[in-house]
Amino acid sequence: MMVTKPINPLSIKIMAINPALQTLRFSIFAVLFLTQLAAFSQSGKYTVSGKVTGWKDKHGIVLMYRQNDSLISDTAEVLDGTFKYSGHVLQPVEATIYQYSPRGKGSNDRISFILSPVNIKIIAPDSLAHAKTPDDLLNKENQELKAQTEPLLNRLVKLKMKAIKTTKEEQLTAEFKQLEKEYYAVIDSSVMVRKAFIKTHPKSFISLIALKYVSGSPVDYNRGGLLYESLSAEVKKQPLGVEIGKSLELAKQSKVGAILPGFTSLDTLRQPLSLQQVVKKGKVTLVDFWASWCAPCRKENPNVVKAYTAFHDKGFNILSVSLDRTAEAWKKAIETDGMPWYHVSSLKYWDEPIAKLYGISGVPDSFLLDADGKVVARGLRGEALYKKIGELLK
Repeated sequence: MMVTKPINPLSIKIMAINPALQTLRFSIFAVLFLTQLAAFSQSGKYTVSGKVTGWKDKHGIVLMYRQNDSLISDTAEVLDGTFKYSGHVLQPVEATIYQYSPRGKGSNDRISFILSPVNIKIIAPDSLAHAKTPDDLLNKENQELKAQTEPLLNRLVKLKMKAIKTTKEEQLTAEFKQLEKEYYAVIDSSVMVRKAFIKTHPKSFISLIALKYVSGSPVDYNRGGLLYESLSAEVKKQPLGVEIGKSLELAKQSKVGAILPGFTSLDTLRQPLSLQQVVKKGKVTLVDFWASWCAPCRKENPNVVKAYTAFHDKGFNILSVSLDRTAEAWKKAIETDGMPWYHVSSLKYWDEPIAKLYGISGVPDSFLLDADGKVVARGLRGEALYKKIGELLK
């Protein structure tokens, strides 16, 4: 697992299915879409009106979406089966309308759609779950993509649940290896479907949503860089487009094959220490991002200690960068986990400058460097890390 920087709680991604798997159209559409983009910059005002045939008066129909890292919710009453919302958004966003539950748990009766500065109509025969897809361009394009990705997502969920039920002994069997293989195959299919959509919809905002998935977390420039460049200038100007562009630019300078940009920070004695100083002292260097409050980091630390013990005398060094907030917690964790290598931190939590320099969005994360400071791998853990270090030091 990985602890990620607090972001949109509505976005749900399958990062891994269990610890054992962690190692694991254009002419017409363009005119319509550019018209919508122009509307975004002018007012950003939306209206959502709905009609659910057969509904009696209901209370607490909730519209929810995220904007500028803030969760926005609006409640409407249902009168004679109809309801209406209005407001402003800075760009298209993924939104959900659902029935409010007095216990604070959302009803299963809900509809998800793309909310944008247009008049959106939601028509349903008996429930939100059976509503027709709104007929504006963005929702049509979104539905086009969902028709291909939802079956894959459903398959991933089934594989995840199956893996969770396996025992440690079962995870060593050929059957489990096949499960792992199928899991990765479905993920690859999900990526390929989105790549194909992006290539055929360079003027669509939905391609930005697809690209965020394709680029991964942490962002991989090799997966998303060229696709981003293929998008139209108008789409890239959208806030999400700008955000993705910045993330990819950060990923580009730290991708495999690139010389990792240098930095200087303060060690546990509050003395300056640079990346270059550490790289010069060995043949292979691991730049490791972690924190004392990060449970997956602490779980992984014994594996890092094992690698350091085995390879330090052969030229392997580690420079750990902590996202801690207090020196006391940071130093205590270093001592408790027995980490006798180089450590630096600004003690600024997610505002750690080095983490921002490399676009780190979750911990643990790492870069494995050769003697020249060139990135040879990212995010390796456990046996994969141990094996790679051994190969580099042969």
